Amino acid sequence: MKLADYAEGKAWEANHAYRTAKNTRATAQVALAMFEATNAIERRYTPYLAGITAPAGASVHAAAAHAAHTVLSTLHPDQKKTFDEALIITLASVPDGLGKTAGADVGKRAGAAAMRRAALPEATPLTPYRPRTAAGAYIDPGLPSILPFDVAMPPFFLKTAAELRPAGPPPLASERYARDLDEVRRLGAKVSTERPADRGLLASSLLNIDYATLLADIARRPGRTPAENARMYALAHMAGDDGWLAVMEAKMHFGNWRPMTAIRNADEDGNDRTAMVPDWEPLLRTPTHPDYPCGHCVYAAAVATVLEAETGPAPAGGIRITSFDHSPAHSLTVPTWKDFVDEMSMSRIYAGAHTRSANEDAEAIGRQVGRKALAGYMRPLTNQKRQQ
Repeated sequence: MKLADYAEGKAWEANHAYRTAKNTRATAQVALAMFEATNAIERRYTPYLAGITAPAGASVHAAAAHAAHTVLSTLHPDQKKTFDEALIITLASVPDGLGKTAGADVGKRAGAAAMRRAALPEATPLTPYRPRTAAGAYIDPGLPSILPFDVAMPPFFLKTAAELRPAGPPPLASERYARDLDEVRRLGAKVSTERPADRGLLASSLLNIDYATLLADIARRPGRTPAENARMYALAHMAGDDGWLAVMEAKMHFGNWRPMTAIRNADEDGNDRTAMVPDWEPLLRTPTHPDYPCGHCVYAAAVATVLEAETGPAPAGGIRITSFDHSPAHSLTVPTWKDFVDEMSMSRIYAGAHTRSANEDAEAIGRQVGRKALAGYMRPLTNQKRQQ
């Protein structure tokens, strides 16, 4: 389905290149809309959104395409001409007639419903970030890349963003804190004699994973139906979005310093086990938001939990991980979904960006979100219920 691939790419760009309160979760909105449109016709799963029905004979292809088109055109009216052209191309193979017309209507309604469900309510208060500092003391004027709406969006599967808030990072005086900081000091330094040579490239490659390709590799497997794939895309992206929301809330709640700050100021942490290195630098640029918990890790764990339910823990042929920032020659294939999450988490330590406790607690959040999604939403229907 060409528009599906196109929509996936454009939605990802919308999320990461120029985020606003409207498009910060564009990928999940597109996936939800396409699931509802497809499922209204095939009736394979319980719907996430109520009230979307389809007449007999409606085209699944037309419905899914129009669902994606509706979401993307609403989010980016300035690009509507481009989306219109993509819609024409992808529907060229669908015969004109009642089925195509009915499918288009289903897709438009599903797209509009997904937009309403995933949007930030207009009356939601957005609290701006206030830097913590002593009166009169200098602090870097740069603001965190977490924007106010990042912690205000309504979750898909959680009751609130704080529902799965973890216990918090290890106390500064603890042995665990010292052990975690020492690990990232040694393995995540810009110049490290202990980091394996290939792990630096891994850290860079996994900084920007191509999740579209990861999902497409599963979607293209023989025997899979449009409804199965639409459900997989929706659950994966919605769970990932909820995990991200939960982690952003926790980051702002705990406000825990990054390894670079902690290592350069280890003489002030009250822990005799930590070593201050005043000129320590991480391998990769440190993101402009708190360390705890890890955003990359929560997203990977949430998506992996959903995809393991699709393929089993060790899919045939392994799991191919590709990057938006590196050539396919630098792709990595791992045997299990656990390995996928482990590699992602270790890459953030090798990057010098996160401590192990930040990673492990984020993984736990991601797994919980994924399990909630699988247990309570878009459940398979029995034959009897499908016919009702």
